[in-house]
Amino acid sequence: MKQIKIFILIAVIFIVGGCTESYIEGYDVSPNNPSVVLNSNMLTASQVALIGNVTGELARMTSIWVQSQSGISNQSLEDQATYMALEGDNVNDWGSIYQDWMESANNLANQAGDENSHYKGMGLIMKAWAAAFASDFWGDVPFSEATAGIENFNPHFDPQEEVYSQVQSMLSQGIVLLSKSEGGEVVGTDDLFFGGNAENWIKMAWTLKARYFNRVSKKYAWSADSVLYCLSKGFDSSEDDAFAKFGKNANNANQWYAFYSTQRIGYMAMGEYIVNNMVERTVGGEVVPQDPRLPFYAAKDKNEEYTGSPADTRNINLDASTIGPLYNKTDAPVPLITYAEAKFLEAEAKLRKNDADGAAMAYNEGVKVSVKWVTGVEAPDEFVAKEASMSASDIDLQTIIDGKYITLFTQTEVWNDWVRTGYPTLVANPDSRASSGGIPLRLPTCIDERLYNTNATVVSDVYKAPWYAE
Repeated sequence: MKQIKIFILIAVIFIVGGCTESYIEGYDVSPNNPSVVLNSNMLTASQVALIGNVTGELARMTSIWVQSQSGISNQSLEDQATYMALEGDNVNDWGSIYQDWMESANNLANQAGDENSHYKGMGLIMKAWAAAFASDFWGDVPFSEATAGIENFNPHFDPQEEVYSQVQSMLSQGIVLLSKSEGGEVVGTDDLFFGGNAENWIKMAWTLKARYFNRVSKKYAWSADSVLYCLSKGFDSSEDDAFAKFGKNANNANQWYAFYSTQRIGYMAMGEYIVNNMVERTVGGEVVPQDPRLPFYAAKDKNEEYTGSPADTRNINLDASTIGPLYNKTDAPVPLITYAEAKFLEAEAKLRKNDADGAAMAYNEGVKVSVKWVTGVEAPDEFVAKEASMSASDIDLQTIIDGKYITLFTQTEVWNDWVRTGYPTLVANPDSRASSGGIPLRLPTCIDERLYNTNATVVSDVYKAPWYAE
């Protein structure tokens, strides 16, 4: 008994005394709750959130609205195809844009500091992109007071005009930081877009600036010059394109594939409008043969034909083509911003500058670049002769936006263009369940902001045009 007591006493002394020994220091720190997050982790987290938002639910919803897709069952039919956009529908999207995408980017920029200028520049570009993306859908949104955490639970909503202005300024800051030859901590495979290539980031930022200068084309005549200047420093080939990249597993799969082929089979199909226009359409008075991109955008239906379902939900085609092999694969990349888009931005800006020859040349290049990326080969001569050989006398805004509509298949930019220009010319679903009928021009303010943010600018009318389209 005495020996046992001595043993216990020695054990207690060992345990108590051992708490000061170096070999157990740090055991009170949970590896699952680190006090410092690496810059590399924050960059990847922000990019993953960007990919989720830009290629996810909002892309599917707007694709139905602009009739490149069609809702044929369940929520895709009952809500999105009938334009029911309620304040509680996109709470998750709103939260992800701010809490995952913008906050991670903001934290990266703050932590990286000027000594890690490349990481900071990437953080600022990602934060600016998040704000612009949010404003595209909701108009006035928090930005200057966003991401303050517990210091400000009620951020003011910045007017959309100011959001886009701040976006331009932040993108410019990012460009300056990335232009420094000594960028501090080296960026590598944690950068899902370009593997740390600062030059590609700079080109992407300039191309984003061109996109958002073009967004305000109805407000500022000078924006055409700004678009062209930015494009002169932006993407100069398809080798520069920025893509959302995916993997082979269910948790990192392409979201179009996941929705169409695993999660929501039968909810959506190809839209009749885009399919019919790609099977055969008239451009400049000439009938264009089948678009070579169609077999990649759409799969054949059970009759071995390409068909779509109409926007009119009284005439649903349940046997319509599904989305095609270009995006209906587990790891298929999805464009985020590309050289092809840049050429259409150039075409529109040059048209506004009364340079019809230049506009036609940029348009033709945009179509040919898109066909080559989608199909892997040069566009067929017959198709080029009819679709990508516009002249000064043929080119106009509708032709440019119609061509861009097909080129940017699945991307939310198509809806933004429609809101701004009214092209392509779409006939809305006559069975709209929304108050005023027709394709929505915006999303309503999220219910969480209306209920819990005392400084929220609340807009419930989805037919109130955003500032840039007024």
